[in-house]
Amino acid sequence: MRRLVFPLLPVLFAAGLIGCDTTAPTPETQVVVEAYLQGGAAMPPIRLTRSVGTNEAYVASETAVRGATVEVHRLSDGGTPTETIGFTEQEPGLYRPDTSSRVRPRATYELSVTTPDGTDLSATTTVPDTISIVDATNTTAVHGAPTRQPSFTITPPASDREQQAVLVITATSLADFGRPASQLARGLTPFYADLYTPDEDSIRTYRTTSSGVRNEANFTRDANGRITTDLPWISVAFYGPNEIGVHVIDDNLFNLIRSQQAQSPGGPGGGLGPGEIPNVIEDVEGGTGVFASYVKATRDVTIQCPPSLAPDECPAFAAFP
Repeated sequence: MRRLVFPLLPVLFAAGLIGCDTTAPTPETQVVVEAYLQGGAAMPPIRLTRSVGTNEAYVASETAVRGATVEVHRLSDGGTPTETIGFTEQEPGLYRPDTSSRVRPRATYELSVTTPDGTDLSATTTVPDTISIVDATNTTAVHGAPTRQPSFTITPPASDREQQAVLVITATSLADFGRPASQLARGLTPFYADLYTPDEDSIRTYRTTSSGVRNEANFTRDANGRITTDLPWISVAFYGPNEIGVHVIDDNLFNLIRSQQAQSPGGPGGGLGPGEIPNVIEDVEGGTGVFASYVKATRDVTIQCPPSLAPDECPAFAAFP
């Protein structure tokens, strides 16, 4: 069994991922790709590392893949490259684009990597269409209320695929994280307050938390195709002001997230230790990891304490201005 470490994973998970690739045909170490393209944003860095044994410590400088040739090609509808972006290693195993380029929504990108030992890796992603939030309701809401949850309506993401749209909702606390962890911890909502162990966890781990995958069963469409989704309370780790992100994700990221969800019963923190994900579903030829894309739209909300809490029990005053 090998461990796959994804330290760059963006705001779609509550914690970083460490996986045991039990589906690998041999126990040999593999090159691990990690890159997340956001539609409309600058081309991101690409990290290359090697998987390590389950009983081995992960040290970035020791697992970094050095001196690789890395390119990303934007493909035409016919599959031929129309733009090539070269990458240069600027930190051990971390490759950044040589030129400024923005990720185009609905475009297909192909990753090409050749390592110094001659290993070739490739992967493709088709970036989802740009979205915007056209309506938001209950942007000030009491946490845990069975009704009047914050709700968001987004423009219909155009797609050439037959698959249904897949969303991920995230909440990022806007609290001042320069404050002591003991103060910030008092702002945790009940589920995350139970998970948080000061001696083992960083409070920053909980700053951004996620709903996991939400498909057609979890949202509605109107006659114009616009999607409306509620904010799941499991997405919110902190009382007070939060930035809510509505993400439309590609198939590669969907496969990675559902790998986690299928093996973590009970939601975040259930079933497995934080970040331990066996049998990762990946889409990298010649190696493993993730080369994926997404688009997002955001809106700020304020999450209030339940009225059943006494003033000295409500943590919001301690963690937020």
